[in-house]
Amino acid sequence: MDGGRREGAVDMRGSEDEYSGADVLRRSDGVLARGGSTAREALKADPALHAVPASPARTGNRRRRVLVSAYAFSPVMGSEPGVGWNICSRLAATHDVTVLTRSWNEELWPEDEEHRQEAEQFLRNIGPIPGLTIKFIESPLLSRLFQRQPLVSLHSPLFFHGYAAWQRAAYLEAVRLHHERPFDIAHQLTVGSFREPGYLWKLNVPFFWGPLGGGGNIPWSYFGAFGAHDRLYYGIKNISNRLHVFTKRRSHLAARNAECIFVNGTEVNKIVARWGGSTQFLLDTGTTQWAGRRRQYDGTRCLRLCWGAVHIGRKALPILLHALAYLRRHMSKESVHLTIMGDGPETDMWRQLSRQLQIDEMVTWLGHVPYQQLLETMDKEDVFVSTGVQEGTPMIVMQALAVGLPVVCHDIGGMSSAVDESCGMKIPLRGAESSVLGFAEAIARLAEGKGLVNRLSEGALCRAQALSWEENVRKIVAAYDATLDQRISLT
Repeated sequence: MDGGRREGAVDMRGSEDEYSGADVLRRSDGVLARGGSTAREALKADPALHAVPASPARTGNRRRRVLVSAYAFSPVMGSEPGVGWNICSRLAATHDVTVLTRSWNEELWPEDEEHRQEAEQFLRNIGPIPGLTIKFIESPLLSRLFQRQPLVSLHSPLFFHGYAAWQRAAYLEAVRLHHERPFDIAHQLTVGSFREPGYLWKLNVPFFWGPLGGGGNIPWSYFGAFGAHDRLYYGIKNISNRLHVFTKRRSHLAARNAECIFVNGTEVNKIVARWGGSTQFLLDTGTTQWAGRRRQYDGTRCLRLCWGAVHIGRKALPILLHALAYLRRHMSKESVHLTIMGDGPETDMWRQLSRQLQIDEMVTWLGHVPYQQLLETMDKEDVFVSTGVQEGTPMIVMQALAVGLPVVCHDIGGMSSAVDESCGMKIPLRGAESSVLGFAEAIARLAEGKGLVNRLSEGALCRAQALSWEENVRKIVAAYDATLDQRISLT
């Protein structure tokens, strides 16, 4: 190490100074540990917290210096922030990783303050991670103006312009860091969108991008289940998906300059291939370390279903509600019960639909479930259902497999690969009515109690082992090493 720089450091202020994790957290506001004063106690109390490698493990290759842009990055959240954390914290086992991410000290979004406290508490419990350095980049003015909400919507039509402004600020810091001590690899990680490649591809080091998802359109027949806002928003997005293939010049240039672009599905692979990029299939999420259990269901009791996501149009919960209404007409209403986790803009409309369909007695609405309690909540159920009509590989689907829940989902995105016949049932994305009937028939088969739930549950546990975060990171490291080894052999 040079210049007094300490690996495993965290810079909370985004300035040139760096501190060890313990130094930084002593400067932060005091927060009582939810799970106790030690990492072991915290993980025991909150078993869903992201696991961290206990110690670095070297491969045959030397440790590389890797610079990662991960705008979304958090040890206490799911979705994109969880992707950033899980990949980077595991990369640090074999490489020295510097992460550029949005400052946790900002209060740009409603949950920012609560997140900062929980994230700092997590780092306080586990201590510095060898090989991992976090650099926080303050959001520039355009980001603060155009990214007033964490979700892209009609209320934030210029969200990606604000996001690009942050990427420019991150690139300036990347240039400074690279000048001080050159990096071997640059990786654009989160947000995993083909629309915004960042600027690390300009650093003149091997550049990697992804895993990327998206690119697929929502069939228009599903729009009837959306509210007015989402019908307009996803209609515009369907059209823009087509246009962006031809208009995103910087994405085109980044793809041409990337050594490898990790993709999670056929739709985005087609886009990247059109740009001339070299792709490798990689799921954008992985399974967590959780002692799942095999379900025991024989049909003599109610089949317990669970569903969880942000309540926005593309998550398409009405498909499942209509499927329950169908089952209510053809089966005893006591045969199936659904637990719904999450909240969002569509919650009120969906609850009203549940009343109109007369299935309220078949449904429990939990509202927001803290990430740390998610697995414990799911562990009480028999089957997980995902009705999303535009997805990558939702982290909650991977968590369901880790718990031992069979998964019923649409055959789209990363779920097409993650969920196979050993662990779940996939419904073709053909149209709204077809999906309602498909989900209803799948649930009816599971409720018959002929051992199908038990067999798929055992398969889910096996599938979870093959889809771990560790396996994903192993593939990323192999791609890094193959590229660098090839360059060395050519010199």
